[in-house]
This record gives sequence, C-alpha cells and structure tokens, in this order.
Amino acid sequence: MQIPYYMEIKMGASDYLRAKFQRERHLALSLQNGFNSVMQSAEEVSSTIYSGVERLSWYSSCFIPGYDNVCKELLSEELRTFYSINSLFKHHDIIRHMLFLYFQSVCEDIKEGNPGGAARKLLSNSTYLAGSTYTAKMTRHAFAYSLSAALAQSEIIQKTVVQRLAAKTHIAVQALHLYGFQQKAVLSARKLKAADPDYYWILYQANMEMLYYFIEPALAEIMNKVKQGTFNNLDELTSFIRGKYDV
Repeated sequence: MQIPYYMEIKMGASDYLRAKFQRERHLALSLQNGFNSVMQSAEEVSSTIYSGVERLSWYSSCFIPGYDNVCKELLSEELRTFYSINSLFKHHDIIRHMLFLYFQSVCEDIKEGNPGGAARKLLSNSTYLAGSTYTAKMTRHAFAYSLSAALAQSEIIQKTVVQRLAAKTHIAVQALHLYGFQQKAVLSARKLKAADPDYYWILYQANMEMLYYFIEPALAEIMNKVKQGTFNNLDELTSFIRGKYDV
C-alpha cells in the first residue's frame, strides 16, 4: 500500500523509515522478472536506480578469479545492511538515537558553556526533560538527548528521509531503488569511516552504520566543524545547530 504524501510529512523520520521498509523489503525478490524492461528505460530513472544497477554490476566480481576479497566485502555489506534495517525495528526513534550517540561522544570533548547560555536554554525547553532533575542541573547526557531530539524533528532530516525513500514507480524499478539505497548507504558509511572513525565504530557496534545515509546531510557539516575545533563550548555548538537547522 502506498503511503499518502500528506502522511509522509506528518510522520517522524524514524516512523517513515520503518513503514517504508516494512512495505518494501520483499521488492528485491521481484528484480529478475522486470530487469529487462527496467534496463530499456534506464535513462529516465533516478540516480538511486543507477546506483542499484551499479551495485548489481559489482557482483560480477564474485565470478572473476582473484576478486574474492571484493566479493566478500559486498556480502559483508549486505549483512551489515540487514543488521541496520533490523535495528530500525528495535528502536522507537532510531534517527534520534543515532544523533544522540554522536552528540554524546562530542560532549565529552567540548566544554559545557555558560549557566545561562544556549545549551542550558535548550535543556529548559525540552518537553522530555521538563520538570526533571536534568532541567535544573546541566548534564552532558541530557544535553545530547535534547539536541538529538530537536535535530531529529528538523525539516532537513524529515525531507531527507522522505526524498531518499520516496520511489513511486514500477515494482521492478522499486526493487532497483532498494538496491540503489543500499549502494548509497554503503558509500555513505565508507565516507563516515574515513571522516570520523570513532563515530563509525559507535554506529557499527549498534548495528546502525548503514542508516547514517539518512542523517548525513544534517550531520556532515556539524562533524566537519567539530573536527576543525570550531566550537569552543556547547553553547556555540547549540547556537550553530539552532541557527542552521531552525530547531
């Protein structure tokens, strides 16, 4: 059943991910029957479809002597993608949790900031923490949760998830779209591994690294600025995120 667009906008990013994968996990099985017709119209399909074709072509290495390592890497990535999708159904809000894991690690290396600064104000505005001891007492754990919860509901995250999964095409094309998602998710995870190995392994241990693809547009710039030492304290980090993403 197709998810109506107005429902896509109202659904949280994690809810939308879960709903789409519940409906489309079987689509790859339909690939072979419609592959010829898909290839004839390949020029008209999205870049995600091309990525699906690209990934399928890589599997030719499994039949070429001397390319065993490439084939094993592809199969390993298939398994890691399965683990990541499986994790999606184990967490109420996996987008928020992935962001939380990042900000939790960042908080260990950045100073807290001023008592009346942007970071403490973010805590005081958190509906989840309102009335709790966390609101009165600044803690890094509470800050990481508040910031990740706010960013998870931001427009950029919501649009990214909807746009990267919204394929309304023939079933065989949708199957290629699913392969294309996997290819882009794999390449995104590889980029993360090179750019921030610590965070990559945090997600890897949580079986979530293949879902980084959906938060990359929002988090990549933040990660880059953190690596450059742009933020002297949590107030500066908070002000940047709130200003950049209107959260």
